[in-house]
Parts: sequence; structure tokens; C-alpha cells
Amino acid sequence: MQVCLVTGGNSGVGLMTAVGLAKLGNHVFIACRSANKAAKAIDYIRQTTGNQNVTFLPLDLASLDSVRNCVKLFNDKNLPLDILVNNAGIFNRRGTTKEGFELIWGTNYLGHFLLTYLLLEKLQESAPSRIIMLASDFALSPSGIDWNLLVKRTPLNFIKLYAVSKLSLLLLTRELSQRLNNSQVTVNAIHPGFVQSNITRWHRLSKYLGLGISSEAGAYSTLICATSPDYQNVSGKFLDSHTQEILLPKVAQNQELSEQLWERSLLWAGCNQQQNTKKINYDGTDEIWGPNSLLLTSNEIADITQYIFDKVLIKIPIKILLKQVVISFIRFDIGSLFIILLQVFTKSFYMERHLDSPVILQLCQDQNLLERLSAYLGENLVLWRSELWVNYPAQQLIPFWHQDCYPKLLKGDGKTIHAYIALTEVNEYNGFEYIPNIYLKDCQIKGTDPFSGNHFFEITDEVAQKAIPVVLRPGEFVLFSDRLLHRSIRNNSGKVRLSLTLRLTQPEVKVLPGYTSNCQEPIILQSQK
Repeated sequence: MQVCLVTGGNSGVGLMTAVGLAKLGNHVFIACRSANKAAKAIDYIRQTTGNQNVTFLPLDLASLDSVRNCVKLFNDKNLPLDILVNNAGIFNRRGTTKEGFELIWGTNYLGHFLLTYLLLEKLQESAPSRIIMLASDFALSPSGIDWNLLVKRTPLNFIKLYAVSKLSLLLLTRELSQRLNNSQVTVNAIHPGFVQSNITRWHRLSKYLGLGISSEAGAYSTLICATSPDYQNVSGKFLDSHTQEILLPKVAQNQELSEQLWERSLLWAGCNQQQNTKKINYDGTDEIWGPNSLLLTSNEIADITQYIFDKVLIKIPIKILLKQVVISFIRFDIGSLFIILLQVFTKSFYMERHLDSPVILQLCQDQNLLERLSAYLGENLVLWRSELWVNYPAQQLIPFWHQDCYPKLLKGDGKTIHAYIALTEVNEYNGFEYIPNIYLKDCQIKGTDPFSGNHFFEITDEVAQKAIPVVLRPGEFVLFSDRLLHRSIRNNSGKVRLSLTLRLTQPEVKVLPGYTSNCQEPIILQSQK
């Protein structure tokens, strides 16, 4: 008996693949989103084949966390893995994955990439073993990969992204076959043909119109490639529905493109990072202090973070924004209009949510935080801005080296301070980094933000290599001054990073109107001590 895992094994070609594998007496795992659909499929397979060894694994390929959880659940069973069939896929849905990747490519390719990558060690331990990728002849049409399209919402021409997702699977098949050479783990791709499946409305209608092939026929090549002794040593091939080899186009044989896709996939799925266990202390030498902890437990932080994702970020404060739009037009305040548009369209930056969300205000009023702030600014703390930052994988929020001085927004003699609160893990793969003070003399101003007055700096590669990352656990925070020269790090952690930045000053400093998404007065915070 072999152990098999089939993604999307609850319907269509995936279901018929699971049936075929179960008929051979194998233990079959069906990995899909819906437990109800999986239960119906498992009942059907058991009744059809008489094989009771059919098990459900929850898997949402549009969520890298779900992929990681699926692998953990499988590994916890302490079973080998002889056959992995990456069958699941979507065709014409639009949107982004949980991590912010284009939905079709993220589901069809990146989710399967991470699943396969995390199971490679298990497959190698279980060798001889086989990996099957369900591709498509659509993979033959792209001339390359536009990387920028992969980190945006699905465009109108979704077929292009579907084709790129299948080309990516062909490139992955080729790359893995080379990396797994002589390991007794084979990797092949299958084009099942035009199947009367449920992937689109037209596929569902095709059986009534006498078009296409059945799901059973669509699963034929997958089953042959997964189980036949003739394919035990065959790897790196692309086969049609009759197990005939399809010649790969030049783009699918492009070694440089294959390596680029592999490296980007590792970064975007967070596979190549080492677990950082070293805690960095920031002693103020570079005008950054910490880390310190909020007066909250890890469970409380996790609950607050989930609430922000589920309730706060999806609920745009329409009344506040519309009021500010009107005021901005009256004042001809271009900066504020820019900030409003930035929040609405980027979905990675949310300002002043402490005004409409008690949860955010609760974080601003944390007593441990206020004590640290009071030690620097004094008794009365003027909170003049709060910013929620959501950094999705592959994104870099602010790529420019800059200092947060805000000379066009603050006027008067007094001190300012910024608090950066980690709501999810912040590390060298997803947070921000700064230049030590001893190198500031080598940094030249190259531009200025016309709205805030903050300067942007030109940094040499040699100085940039001296940058120090900010590393924080959820619920920890650092304070930094307006002299800290810093920038965001491109998120290569494979996870969404959420943080809250608070801008504070003393009562002697006047907060000027403009470059904001609200027209409220700053609020005063005070420590209980």
C-alpha cells in the first residue's frame, strides 16, 4: 500500500484520480478547502472502491498559512508519502490570495510550490516516489513572466494569468526534476485535455454539448504516470491525456527563467529564511530604544491582531474620509487628498484608525508604552498621528531611505518621538532597517517629500550593507527619534506583517493642518504614573 496526496481530490479530475489510486488499495489523502465536499467525495470513493483508507486534509491553496498547516497535519501522522498529485486549480476567479498575490497564480502555482517544497524531505525519505503537476496546454502560450502582475489583483485578462500559472508549473517541473536527479523522486506534468469538469461554466456545460472528455478520461494520464512501472524513472516530461509527450516551448526550457522563478518562489513563500532566535537590543546609540513589551499577553495580542484583520482593515471609515475630502477640497489640500487615495487603493496603509476603532485606541493607551513615552516626552503626550501598516509578501512599503521629521506638519520647540509596535512577528525579512549614526555623514539628501517635508537620502551599497534590522516579537515595540534614517524591507517572509506606528510630540509643538485623513485635533495621552 502506498500513501497518496491529491489536492482538489473532491471533484472532477482530482476525484477520479483519487478513485483510481484507491482502487489500487492505496491510502489516499484528499486535500481541499471544503470539509463537506470532501466528506461526500470520501463516501463516494469508499463505496466505489471498497477502500476505507481515504482521509481529508484541510487545504486552501490561496493561503500559505493553510498550506503550512496542511503539511503539519500530514507530517503529524508519521506516514510516508509515495505520490503527490498537485491537481487543484482555478480558472476565472479574480482577487488576491491571503498574502496579497494574484489569486489565480497564487492558487494554481505558489500554493502548490510551497506544498511541494515542504513535502520534499518526506518524498525523498519515501523514495521511490512521484510528483505529478496538473498543467495545461495554456502553458504553451506565454512568452515570459511579468513579475509585477503576480503581486496585484487579477486583471481583466485573467486568461493570461491562468496561462502563466500553468507555465510556472512546467518550469517548476523542470527545475525539480533537475534538483531531484538521482534521488528516485520523479516529477512530471500532465495536460488532462478539455475535461467535462466544474472548473468553469463552459466545462460544466460541455458534457451536455458532447464536447470534451470525461473526468475519468482526464485522470488517465495522471494515474498512469503516478502508478505505472514504465514511468518509475521518467522525470521532467509534459504529457497529454494519452500519455504522449508534449514538446516544451523555449520559454519553458529557459534555465534562467526557471531559476528566477525558483528563487522568487522561495522568497515569496518564506522558504529560504532561517529562524532568527537572536534578540537585538537597541540602546539609543542610534536614537532607537527597545525592545519593550506591551502590557498584554501573547494570546491577547493574537486576538487583537486577528480582530484588526477581520474587522478594522475591511471597514473603511467612510464618514471620516468623506468629511476630510470635502475639507481638503475647500482648503485645496493636495497632500490630504493624496493620503486618502493612498489608503483606499493600496490597502496597505491606514491612518488614524484610533479615532474609530476602540481596539487601536486601547493599544495607544497601553500603560507600558505610555511609561516609556513619558520618560522621553514628559507627562502630557500629544498623539498627532497613528498608522497601521500591512506589508504583504513581495511588497516593499517605503523603499526610500528617509527620516521622519515632518517639518511641514510640526512647528515649535519641543521633542518628538515615534513608537513602532509589532502586531505580528517583525524580522530581517519583513520589517524595516536603519543606518547606524556613525555612517550618517556619508548619506546625502537627494529629494524631499513636498507634503511632509521629510528628506529622502542617497545611500551607497557599502553603507546600506551596514544597516541594522528591527527584530520584534508580537506585542513588542521600539521608540525612535526623527534622526533615525530608515526604510522598509521587502517582505520575503511569506507572511503578512502588521504593525502600528504612533507619532507623538509635546504640547509645546503645534500640529499644522494638512497631509492627514482626518480633521480631528490630536489627542492627549497620559500614563497612570
